[in-house]
Formats: sequence, C-alpha cells, structure tokens
Amino acid sequence: MSSSVREELLWWVGKGEDPEVKAREREILQALLGANPDVQQKLVEKGRVAEARRALRRVLAQRQLALRPEEEARIEGCAELDVLERWLERAVTAESAADTLK
Repeated sequence: MSSSVREELLWWVGKGEDPEVKAREREILQALLGANPDVQQKLVEKGRVAEARRALRRVLAQRQLALRPEEEARIEGCAELDVLERWLERAVTAESAADTLK
C-alpha cells in the first residue's frame, strides 16, 4: 500500500476515542478480514501463540521456576504453537525452567 493511500485511509477512518470512529474502524476491519481469510487465519494464529506464551509464563511463575533472561527471550522469540504447547506440558512437572525448554 502506498503511503498516500495509507494516509488517506487513516484520515477517512479518523483518530481518537470517539465511539463513532471506533465503530467505523471495526466495520472496516471486519470487511477487510472477511475478504481475506488467510489474513484472518494469521491473526488468529498470532493470538494463539501469544496466549500460549502467557500460559507458559503463568505456569512457570506458579511453580516458582524462575526464567533467566535468555530463557525469557527464547519464549518470546518462539512463534511455533506446537513448540510452545510442548513446553507448557513440560512446565507442569519440570524441575526447572531450563528443563521446560529442552
């Protein structure tokens, strides 16, 4: 998308917290996502990955398994849902955060 088209679109949508503007933004996004199921699927996948990261961190915190900075970076950098889910399963019984991320 060219910068001029982007600027025009942003101008048309408007800015701020006005409820009418927010409603118009939602309407536009719904129309665009409805026309682009592949983009919609990518957004859903990103949400699932983000939630898996949060769940993993919650389990580790509840079990008082501290993350070193490199382990935290590894979790944050992981974009594969199956890997995050595997780590989450391990976090339930692992002896350490390092054991979780093997």
